[in-house]
Amino acid sequence: MRNKIFALLLVLNLVLGAGIFILPQKYESQSEKRLLNTNESIKLDAGFSRSVENVLKDQFYFRDRIVRYYYKGRILLNVYTEKLLYIPKRIYQKLFGKGDSMNNGGSIRTSFTYLAEGVVELDDGYLINGILEYNDDEKYSASSRGYNVNEFALKHPEFRTYVYFPTRTEELLNSEYEFHPVCQEWFIQQLDPSIKYSSLQINDMQDFENYYFKSDYHWNAYGAYQGYSDIINMISEDYQIGSPKAIKKVIEYPYNFYGNIANKIDGYGSGDYIIDLELEDISDFDYYVNGEPFDFYAVKETYRDSGNDTVYSDYDLYFGDNFFLREFDFHAEDKPDLLMFADSFSNTNMMWIASHFNKTIIIDLRAKPEDFNLSSFIKDHDIDVALVCYYYNNAYFNGNLYIPID
Repeated sequence: MRNKIFALLLVLNLVLGAGIFILPQKYESQSEKRLLNTNESIKLDAGFSRSVENVLKDQFYFRDRIVRYYYKGRILLNVYTEKLLYIPKRIYQKLFGKGDSMNNGGSIRTSFTYLAEGVVELDDGYLINGILEYNDDEKYSASSRGYNVNEFALKHPEFRTYVYFPTRTEELLNSEYEFHPVCQEWFIQQLDPSIKYSSLQINDMQDFENYYFKSDYHWNAYGAYQGYSDIINMISEDYQIGSPKAIKKVIEYPYNFYGNIANKIDGYGSGDYIIDLELEDISDFDYYVNGEPFDFYAVKETYRDSGNDTVYSDYDLYFGDNFFLREFDFHAEDKPDLLMFADSFSNTNMMWIASHFNKTIIIDLRAKPEDFNLSSFIKDHDIDVALVCYYYNNAYFNGNLYIPID
């Protein structure tokens, strides 16, 4: 009997395996916002078995429906388990005086729920990428990033360097350090006192809900506006670049937006809506991507006309992709020139920031060419101010001649 079952399973595996070469391939999963592995990706090399495994995971029969049921089942299981544990957890907190892990200044919020594979749901349907557990690896990473930025600033005394942290919430919601960005502190400890820094302040969950999408780790337009205001106020203490511009118009779109955290669990979660802000007194400018003229508003117009029914990220489609080199020229020769190091957070507000400067060069070091040399690049450009606006763990400057060894 056992042999018959084994033989049946073997035949079933052979049939399923053969199916990926015979049946039509699916190339994308819209609910997960990603491209699927297809048999074209299978190569006869050291990674052959892994590539076959990836294709089998993405091309099995009725995949869309089964994946949806899988996530719904797993999420329901976790949610009801959390509810069953709620009463004994509260009794424990009462008896031993242990506050909620999202307690801030004595104001206790209800607990969060682990949905699946690093995805955590907060109250009101807000999702985050898990909760950061502080350890030696995180301390080394944050400290080394701060050290590298400090070395960059010290090697370029010809201009002043500023640092801004677009705080991510998974760093704040920690059972030991509630609403306390420890990684930022490790980073800041490496900075010379001459380097000014600031960060998006999250004092409670109301701030988080005001500043962030429900289903995406990026800040929304209001969070981006607060970050923009913090940056301009910080730099304007030393340079005449004006005050933050007032909001002229709020632009809301009717399309449901499930961010990149919801996409990890097949689109589960409360839908967001893209909201954008139009500021007053934005003058005409020229915009370039990797040295070529580019229509800054083109991607926004595409989303306005049709939304996004592809696997492409809504956030990237509307606010722009993560290019290596972007340049704004506002033709304001009485203003300083800015060199800005940024990640995807700044896609929302980089134009607002650039409107306070003459020329603004924005570099995403994650997308750099292999032959890029930062010191040589700086020598070829007139830089008056430098701004590092990265999530702390992305601000990686060393290696590849970013900081040349004298």
